[in-house]
Amino acid sequence: MAKKQLKKAPETTKKPMPNWTWFALIALVFVFIYPYIFDEKVNLGGDNAGYYILGKALSSGEGYKNIHYPSSPDHNHFPPGYPVVLSAFMLFTQSISALKVVNGLFLLGTVMLLFVLIRRFTENKLFALASSLLLLFNFHLLSYSTILMSEIPFLFFATLAMLFFVKSQSEKPFYKNYNFYLLVFVSSFAFHIRTAGIALVAGFALYMLINKNWKMLLAYLGGFAALGVPWFLRGQSLGGSSYLTQLFLKNPYRPENGTMQLGDWFSRFGQNFMRYLEKEIPNSVFPNLEVGYTPDGPSHIFVGILVCALVVWGIVKLPKYKWVVAGYFIGSFGILLLWPEVWFGIRFILPLVPFFMFLFLYGLYQLIGLLLSKISIQKNINPLIFLVFIVLFIPQVKALKETADTPYPAKFKNYFEMGAWANSNLPQDAVICTRKPSLLYLFAARKVTKLQNTPDYNEFLDNLDKNGVTHAIIDQLGYSDVGRYLVPIVQDNPEKFGVVHQINAPETYLLYYNKDHGYRGEWRVTEKDGMYTHVREGKGTMTYPDGTVETGIWKDGKMIEQ
Repeated sequence: MAKKQLKKAPETTKKPMPNWTWFALIALVFVFIYPYIFDEKVNLGGDNAGYYILGKALSSGEGYKNIHYPSSPDHNHFPPGYPVVLSAFMLFTQSISALKVVNGLFLLGTVMLLFVLIRRFTENKLFALASSLLLLFNFHLLSYSTILMSEIPFLFFATLAMLFFVKSQSEKPFYKNYNFYLLVFVSSFAFHIRTAGIALVAGFALYMLINKNWKMLLAYLGGFAALGVPWFLRGQSLGGSSYLTQLFLKNPYRPENGTMQLGDWFSRFGQNFMRYLEKEIPNSVFPNLEVGYTPDGPSHIFVGILVCALVVWGIVKLPKYKWVVAGYFIGSFGILLLWPEVWFGIRFILPLVPFFMFLFLYGLYQLIGLLLSKISIQKNINPLIFLVFIVLFIPQVKALKETADTPYPAKFKNYFEMGAWANSNLPQDAVICTRKPSLLYLFAARKVTKLQNTPDYNEFLDNLDKNGVTHAIIDQLGYSDVGRYLVPIVQDNPEKFGVVHQINAPETYLLYYNKDHGYRGEWRVTEKDGMYTHVREGKGTMTYPDGTVETGIWKDGKMIEQ
């Protein structure tokens, strides 16, 4: 009797999750967390106001100009990429809150692109998902996603450029691959958002160089250069890059200290290196670490060394494109280490934060796998276990919520109220000298100019006269140059300055400035502990409010000879 043949069970294959489900999960987490931490207030840094003003100038057809300054001069500090982005959205709304949401959407887009990119780099979907979700809880990324600054949009376009680079690496000749042309355009646009984007070019070029892809390298560099020439030539016609000018100063906020010498560069390099290792790099991966910039502030050098070691190990263990990532880091820190020491904080390495986090986790993932193999356990851990790090990030997310719910500090509240008062009470042709001109313009809607950091009274007054200044503000924002440069000249020239409006607690003053009254001439200047004392001494002319003019020789503040 023939054996009865058993019916074979049908084979089942588990279908992979479609891409949209991964993206939907990322979007769901974003929609949960972003409205929770969203901050409607204007950021207290002047740069975000400057970007807004440039976007407004472009959207209104006035060109790439500082429309808040007298004579609306051409702008030559920020590259034009982010203002161009803002101007496009400003065709529909000029609401600062709405434009902040746009930056939030750029963060969401960045994390989605990073999911795709990390999956390609590591060939591990679950690891890409864990890394991407953790990025949505990173304090620094969330914080900057609610500020009108270029860091998050730059991250988006830099990540998009990396994705196009990966897609351009195929057996098809590069000139027949549309991804190559998108790579040239998008990486150039990223550079036009942040000049530090040149580090992207370094990463791509290094990869092509190591792989001896000469034709593609030359074509890429040529295309990138061609797209950058118009901005370069425009900058040269306006006197060169202001960033480069500041780079060569010992202290951009104290220009009287002079320019960098050879020894100063070594000192700057060493100080920046140690600061990044002790503070910004550890804080980029663990935002819960307390960071202080005073001499007795906490140092996290051992955490920094650990993070750097795991990041390097993560790069080494990447199955693909490790030289792209390595080149991006090398290029970025080659620039950052030469930055003036006074330009500190996480902001300057924010475009590297996602890569520090993902590579730290990947290095840790590979290290755990190596240790498990040493004890004959071949199976690695599930990458989703790294989501436990969210526990460390929750307190910082709550801190962002508290910041969003907290009103302006009193000193800024008074400053903005003074701007609103000026908007309602000063003539349209008023020009206000102030420490934060861009911020004040948002509230005052009057032309503004920045006070000049010089102890030379005649130079200071000449700058006021050149810009047609009619008013000045003494604030309590805490910046030393107000007390160092503006307050003394007001106190020593009571004939030229007088109080128009005052807001108390803390005292904030709006002053008028009358260039036709008071003393113009020579001064004896002494300096002690960074503060300057001026005494009228030498030839000078005093013009009194009644029109009387006295010219003569002055000594110890008094005229001794006509």
